[in-house]
Amino acid sequence: MTRTARGLLDIETFIISKVIVDDTVDFLRGVGTKGAEGFVLWAGRIEAPGPFRFQTVMVPEQRPIATDRGLLVVVEGEALFALNKLAYERKEILGGQVHTHPTSAYHSDTDDHYPLVTLVGALSVVLPNFAKHAPRDIAEWAWYRLMEYGHWEPLNKQTNVVLE
Repeated sequence: MTRTARGLLDIETFIISKVIVDDTVDFLRGVGTKGAEGFVLWAGRIEAPGPFRFQTVMVPEQRPIATDRGLLVVVEGEALFALNKLAYERKEILGGQVHTHPTSAYHSDTDDHYPLVTLVGALSVVLPNFAKHAPRDIAEWAWYRLMEYGHWEPLNKQTNVVLE
């Protein structure tokens, strides 16, 4: 479960299996068919000497909400604590969050300032169209990295995402 003093910022490669992607898409698409956004977390481990391998899809207890300003997902603190505790017990790190948008994939101000995963260096992935065409549309997914609290940047060329 080792991580550096810089969180996951020193990790250059993230490995995501087809099972992780498929389980994520199945949940998000199911929620999306009801016209709601959904949220999942990815947990995993740092493999010595370097890559981070996602091993577990975690679905927090969540409540989708539609407002005049758009859609959002509420995850209560107790539910988030329970998943953090489970990840710790499994010797895993919450290193990624994935959610949907009803149209295009991007990081909104709400996404920037109210993330579920707050470890610097972690990934945030946004799927467009309620994951309706996922994973075929993976080229349209928006991939971000937490550089410091509240500051997410699109993945740069130094960060590799390996799908296997």
